[in-house]
Amino acid sequence: MNKSDFTDQFRYKKAGISLLVLFHLVGAIGYLSPFAEWFLFLTPMNLIATAGMLWIDSRPGNTTGWWVALGIILLGYLVEVAGVHSGIIFGNYAYLDVLGWKFFEVPPIIGVNWLVVIWGAHSFARTVQIPKYFRWLFTAILATGLDLLIEPVAIHFGYWTWFGETPPLQNYVAWFITACIMALIFELYPLVQKPRLGLVAFICQLLFFGILFNAIT
Repeated sequence: MNKSDFTDQFRYKKAGISLLVLFHLVGAIGYLSPFAEWFLFLTPMNLIATAGMLWIDSRPGNTTGWWVALGIILLGYLVEVAGVHSGIIFGNYAYLDVLGWKFFEVPPIIGVNWLVVIWGAHSFARTVQIPKYFRWLFTAILATGLDLLIEPVAIHFGYWTWFGETPPLQNYVAWFITACIMALIFELYPLVQKPRLGLVAFICQLLFFGILFNAIT
């Protein structure tokens, strides 16, 4: 990589970090404002934009990268379809309208959400001094921990519903198992060259859902 390419990449990543922070901060404020309905409508676009910015961190020349990312998106979507229609995997829940158009009662954007969560958690795990062979496990723990914040916020703002009940323990067990599979994929076919954008995305999600969680409880 020549000096010009390095400078351009640095600028792209710096801009990506700024946009990630801005999107999540404005989103949290918007969710709690009188214009919450409009900001909720923008949620799928925010997920797509976040995934796009994370792609800046993907390994250059990694020809399998697109297939790995699409595979995780598809896996996330299919496990949610199976979960919604069976009630066996996560429990008895249903998606509402915030995440947009639904196919087989599940919004396809949820697959992108899985990718963003796992990408961020894996990036975070790469910054911690733990043996490589246990990094996938730590990634799954981080992703499941994030879901503990996501669930009450998602229910409150109408992402999905548990029909008046709280999410069962099996939801978090299934989240952990699914996250383990995805984290192993990331270890075997790494998409991340340097974890900076993914790390920022994960911290932004923690702050976003943490602010909203504190606001609604």
